Amino acid sequence: MTSASAKYGSAFAEGVAQADGHPIRYFRAGSGDTLVVIHSAVGIRFTPMLDRLAEQYDVILFALPGWGDEPDDGRDLTLTELADTVHQATQDLGLKSFHLLGSTLGGDVALNVALDHPERVASLVLDTPGTFHEGADPSPGNGTPEEALAKVRVHPEREPVFVPPHPDSQARMFALISRLQGANPDYSKQIAERLPELSVRTLVVFGEKDGLIPPRNGRTFARLIPTAASSSCTMPRTTCRATAPRIWAP
Repeated sequence: MTSASAKYGSAFAEGVAQADGHPIRYFRAGSGDTLVVIHSAVGIRFTPMLDRLAEQYDVILFALPGWGDEPDDGRDLTLTELADTVHQATQDLGLKSFHLLGSTLGGDVALNVALDHPERVASLVLDTPGTFHEGADPSPGNGTPEEALAKVRVHPEREPVFVPPHPDSQARMFALISRLQGANPDYSKQIAERLPELSVRTLVVFGEKDGLIPPRNGRTFARLIPTAASSSCTMPRTTCRATAPRIWAP
């Protein structure tokens, strides 16, 4: 958690779930229907959106092993394996059914959970998932953290919800992304073939001015998922997240 996000998330209490004998940290706040949240490749960070969601839902934010400050034991080499870790953690917490929200990398993980266990996912929100890369920067890891942040912020003069990761953290993040891509180079094609079978009610959200993951990739999801609605946001990605506290539920 960065200093810029320290003002948020005060209501969240830390806990530990087990996934095949491995400890998985999580943060929980609120009451009501359970909403499982899977963070982006940056790792755990608290935002106004999470605080507002906790006003309506029992929010559980899982920390994926290897991402952010979490130790990497090398057990999750693919997105499917990461999704299985999340699924096992939800089982350990006794969750029979839950809404599911994933951001960027977390969107891919959430999508795999919903594809493999649709009977347990009440609704699915994919926030700028990085599954497809049409028009995306082919080398996003070569720039500085500030340059990467500028690609998702239309108003750099405003105080950001979070500060850019340290260069060492960014290098580790892109190394992990490369490992996932290398483990299954045909992932996008395989997911495209499976999307028509997705039975979970789904909302896909992209920012129209996102400089990392162009919104045209959102239309691919809308075209392939029979249960999906797509939404675009003219504000920067971080603002879209901060002002969207409602989850589309059945």
